[in-house]
Amino acid sequence: MHRRALTAVLITLAVAACTPPPPPPPAPLPPPAPELTAAELEAQNATRAQRLWEEGTVFGRQARWAQAERSYRQAAALEPDSSTYSMALAGVLLQMGRDSEAADAMLAAIRADEAGPSPNHRLLAVDYERLIQTLDRANRFDEARTAREKQRLHRMLRDTTPPR
Repeated sequence: MHRRALTAVLITLAVAACTPPPPPPPAPLPPPAPELTAAELEAQNATRAQRLWEEGTVFGRQARWAQAERSYRQAAALEPDSSTYSMALAGVLLQMGRDSEAADAMLAAIRADEAGPSPNHRLLAVDYERLIQTLDRANRFDEARTAREKQRLHRMLRDTTPPR
């Protein structure tokens, strides 16, 4: 009987020696990244939008309109209050013959400029002229009529405001 117990122990030890050890416990996960403050997120979006705009400009110079459009759209989405990105998108859409979409982008840019702290009425009058021409080409005549009225307002304000 003693012999059987000894054999059982030897077999158990032999099996244990052939079995690989259990894997080590997984490494702990890194702590989550701290939440960005609103100001940090805004700065990050502004930097990303600027890079996308620069990228779109390079694509535009190479007449790679689809890539430029994608970059400008992303920049405008990150910074919807920036007329620069919307106007750049409008320019690319005009190059692609997509007048109705270009008019929408121009209108977004104009609205952003009008909402600013000190709108440049001289520039807005010119932007409205481009918008009116584009709306006419897109057969959006009612909107072009409304744009003409707003252009008249900006011309009047331009003429009563001293130059900058």
